[in-house]
Amino acid sequence: MKVLKSLGLLLALAACGVAGTAAAKGAQWAFKADTPAQFAEQATKVRDGMRPNGQYGNIGVSDRNAVEADLNRIAELLARKGSASALSDGEQVDLANAQERINAVLTRNDGDRLVCTYERRSGSNFKYKNCMTASQRERTRQQSMDGMDRLTRQQPVPDLQRK
Repeated sequence: MKVLKSLGLLLALAACGVAGTAAAKGAQWAFKADTPAQFAEQATKVRDGMRPNGQYGNIGVSDRNAVEADLNRIAELLARKGSASALSDGEQVDLANAQERINAVLTRNDGDRLVCTYERRSGSNFKYKNCMTASQRERTRQQSMDGMDRLTRQQPVPDLQRK
């Protein structure tokens, strides 16, 4: 019975596209351009699309510069190690974040851009991968700030004049 539940859960996650934020924490990324040659081909298509009459020709100069910087960063990472699978965990995070930034700029969908970081849990030296969309990160940050504001408003200010 336990095996059937696990199998059912596995199939449900696969059907939903495990690339979601919660499931991405321990997963390895699948890069479409795993080698420098594959990436160069993909980067050429993106650069062609950013020309004035291209698919992404309407993006601004700052966005174009940001995409170009991320394309260069990815090319540098892949050239250094030869493939995405040979990159360290931190480099894979850099690569995935650069790809997500490029996708967000080109599709004008920055809130759905996936941002991944390696973080340490309190009391542990083990790092884990934490992935959230940019809008989820902003919402979490805002909720934390709101909670701190409520907490500080509820605390009485100590009277320093009394002894």
